Amino acid sequence: MADSLWMRLREVRWEKYKVSPASKKLVPKILENLASRKEARAMKASHDLWVALCSGEIYPAAEPCFPFLIEILGISQVSVQGEILDLFLKFAQVPNDESAEEWQKLLRMMLSKEHRFFTKLRHSRDEIVAGRAERLLDII
Repeated sequence: MADSLWMRLREVRWEKYKVSPASKKLVPKILENLASRKEARAMKASHDLWVALCSGEIYPAAEPCFPFLIEILGISQVSVQGEILDLFLKFAQVPNDESAEEWQKLLRMMLSKEHRFFTKLRHSRDEIVAGRAERLLDII
């Protein structure tokens, strides 16, 4: 049986990964809330995650978050999907040259590997999701 999300989140050594000093919440808890079926909770979590990972710069914790975000993207309501794609658009702004740090190279590689999933989302009935997926595909 596959481990539940919260169990897999516990396996990551989150303390190794830097997040924004503006973030007041723990990333695993934010990801759990993002996966909530309650739209208001998930939308608040998307904002909290933006603060943790994208405030002023993209923080290294984005790299271990990525696989969880892909999983959550596949089960989320459309409004939450748009917010997750917004995070991915920000992630795609990490350096893509010899100046890139190892975690940035990994993040870029993971984004590229999800090309088919983003292509599918480009055909979403929701124009925000479709538009963000299209922009992401243009970048990666």
